[in-house]
Amino acid sequence: MAPPISTVTLADVARVAGVSKMTVSNVINNKAAMSGETRQRVRRAIEETGYVVNPAARVLAGGRMNIIGVIVPRLNWPYVTEIIQSASAAAEAAGFDLAIFTTADDARIGRERAQLLRTLADGVLLVIPSAGEHQVFQNAVPVVTLGGPGPYTVETDNQAGGRLAAQHLIDLGHRRIAHVRGLISDLRGDAGQRLQGFHDALRGAGLAVPAAYLQDGAFTEEGGEQAAERLLRLSTPPSAIFAANDRSAIGVLKAAARLGVRVPHDLSVVGFDDIHAATLTDPPLTTVRQPLERMGEAAAQMLIGLMRQTAPPDPHVHFPASLIVRGTTGSPRPLRRKAGRGAS
Repeated sequence: MAPPISTVTLADVARVAGVSKMTVSNVINNKAAMSGETRQRVRRAIEETGYVVNPAARVLAGGRMNIIGVIVPRLNWPYVTEIIQSASAAAEAAGFDLAIFTTADDARIGRERAQLLRTLADGVLLVIPSAGEHQVFQNAVPVVTLGGPGPYTVETDNQAGGRLAAQHLIDLGHRRIAHVRGLISDLRGDAGQRLQGFHDALRGAGLAVPAAYLQDGAFTEEGGEQAAERLLRLSTPPSAIFAANDRSAIGVLKAAARLGVRVPHDLSVVGFDDIHAATLTDPPLTTVRQPLERMGEAAAQMLIGLMRQTAPPDPHVHFPASLIVRGTTGSPRPLRRKAGRGAS
């Protein structure tokens, strides 16, 4: 029978699990590699005995909090939530909890959250970080970045993805191709790489990109809708639009519907990410897929390896992008507007 919770000790857990106290300590603090069976046996013994770890005592003894900090711009971005879900599963399997902080796209808040996690977390995942978040850590704890630069990164080949999107439209016969860009502050990161791939494909086809065909969408649905309205009201509007992510592409589809522009009959649209909502638009969205689940898992595993000081990981993991053709792209036709709200 397990002893009362108030008197349970590390030795009690070790006896129930049939291992040494050192093994129990290593499991609690994630300090050593061991078989999954041993780790699970210790965890079952902890649950059976009711042993409660004192976080303060663990830190004073040189242990860890077993917390992975996560800093994200917003939780309502599908890219972010899909990354976090898979990262959380990988972290939990390794005995870590996630502490998630949002910045509301505010660089000052991002630095404040980073300062807090510098002392609270054993390692940090930065998802689409703002400027200055990396500098706060200064090697205090391991950091892995998704959607931005850093010493350890996990990302999709964004430039290749931008080329795939533009080349698909070129192959369909489009010559008036516009791009709704992502965050202007990110033109050295994902947004800039996708833009570069877009330019690469058009340059290779001998196509020029008028300045008016490059519009800012800020990676948001509202930004995509506003950018598309500006594009579709041009005297020579594009026959196709590549949006820097699916959320802005969904905004493009909204603007087209409001202006009476039929997709894909009058306008072809391509997004980027392949979030779940891309399958729910009408018609379903053609997009460039990022393997978000695999990326979140890989980032968590890379960070756990850094925290445990196991074999040094590849510092930059790139996943290939792939084109998913659905219903929003087709061969170009003369742009025609049917009667609709806001049509001019």
